[in-house]
This record gives sequence, C-alpha cells and structure tokens, in this order.
Amino acid sequence: MSGGNGVTTGDGRGPGGDGRPMVQVADLHKRYGKIEVLRGIDLSVDRGGVVVVMGPSGSGKSTLLRCLTFLEKPDAGQVRVADVTIGADEHDHELGERIRRLRRNVGMVFQHFNLFPHKTAIQNVMEGPLVVRRLPEPQARRLATELLFKVGLADRADHYPSQLSGGQQQRVAIARALAMEPEVMLYDEPTSALDPELVGEVLAVMKRLAKDGMTMVVVTHEIGFAQDVADRVIFMDGGVIVEEGEASQLFSAAREERTRRFLGLIKREPGGQA
Repeated sequence: MSGGNGVTTGDGRGPGGDGRPMVQVADLHKRYGKIEVLRGIDLSVDRGGVVVVMGPSGSGKSTLLRCLTFLEKPDAGQVRVADVTIGADEHDHELGERIRRLRRNVGMVFQHFNLFPHKTAIQNVMEGPLVVRRLPEPQARRLATELLFKVGLADRADHYPSQLSGGQQQRVAIARALAMEPEVMLYDEPTSALDPELVGEVLAVMKRLAKDGMTMVVVTHEIGFAQDVADRVIFMDGGVIVEEGEASQLFSAAREERTRRFLGLIKREPGGQA
C-alpha cells in the first residue's frame, strides 16, 4: 500500500516489469474558482490492477478521472500513466505532445456513450484507428470486427446507434476505447444511464477485460461488480480519499462512519445489493 491516501493494487508489476505502478498520482489538486474539488489525492495502480472508486455526487470522482488524462488540467500535483509523467505546473514546448502520448495509453468510457449517430457500430470503432492511429482501412476493419466480437456485438456491426439498446451502445463505446489499444481503461459511471436490465451486459464485458489483465479504474456504485473484480475500493468525499481497502473488508467492516453511511445508502438502491 502506498503512503497517505494512496492505493496500490494488482500484483506489483509495473509497465515493462520494472516494478513501477501503471498509474501514479501524487498530491493532485483541482480547483474551480473558490471550490477545491481535489485536495491532495495520491493514487497508485499496478499493471493489471482494478480500482473501484465510490463516493457521493460532488466528491471529486469524475474530476479525478478527467485529470488523469488532462481533460481537466490539475492545479497542482503530478500524473504518470505508463511511461509518461506530467506535472501540473509544466509549460514546456513539448507538453502538448506528452499529453497526447499519455492519452494514447488510456481508454475512457463515459456515462453517456457519445457515439457518432451517423456511423454504424463498426464505423464508430474504426474511427480512432483510422484517424488517430492511421491504420490502413482493412486493418482497422479487422480490429473493429474482433473487438465487436469481444464485446458480444459481432451481429450488430452494421447497426446505427439508434438501432441499438443503451447497453449495446455502451459496449460499442468500450470497443471503441479498446481500439486505441490502451494500457489503462477508465470508466466514469458506465452503467448509471442504463435501465437496470441492461447493466449486467456491460458489467460482464468489463469483468472479462479485468480477467484478461486490463488495468482499470472504475467509478461506479455497483457493489457486486466491485466485490467480484476490484483489487481495491476507495471511498472519496470532499475531494479526498476517506478510506480504502479490499472490497470484502470495506463493504463488511468499513472503519469510517462516513463510509458506512454511504454504503448503507447505496446498498438500498436497485442493483446495489451485494
């Protein structure tokens, strides 16, 4: 376990087997006006580790994910993903390229699917490989076909988003993120916009990816998923990590009263039962 409020997960093997974590966050701060949303977050995730982040609305969970990819620029602290390290106070002429390199290591899946409505499922998945990775069209199509098969949508390749259920659209979004061949996957409440009967199909895909060794940081309130998949669970509130631990320990014997109150609430929500 790392010091402070950090989390170390997985088997201790960093990128390239050098012992470094795949994701390392040090003293991360983010402020919007007078409101400090992140107040000194330390986080460490090893290669193949799965961290589930929980907390009430406004606790800083989504902001943390967005700061990991510099979709939101932190005000202080440092982020490293794989072999790319960026400090919040850096302004050198290579910063833009280093942010692009960092983002190439990360796939992100949002609450809302953000698919191109005028493109089919396979075209949505091909877009990144064609435009960003500049793969030849036949290679991009083969990759997209393989990924749609992996998420259970091989038979929906030529369907447009309007012809797919919410769960199917989210699985296309996961395939699209995987098409960039990231080393880390970030999920920001990927099932919260879905009808309850569609949640399971998305979680099943995420469980398979975790089993295959994908490093993952998942913001979710799905307790069952956390118990099945997560190496560690962290509870955030007020821009800090209040408590962290193994899923079994946190859900059955949380140390902090604030954690226990929150878990008691979400266990009563539909789909929240362990």
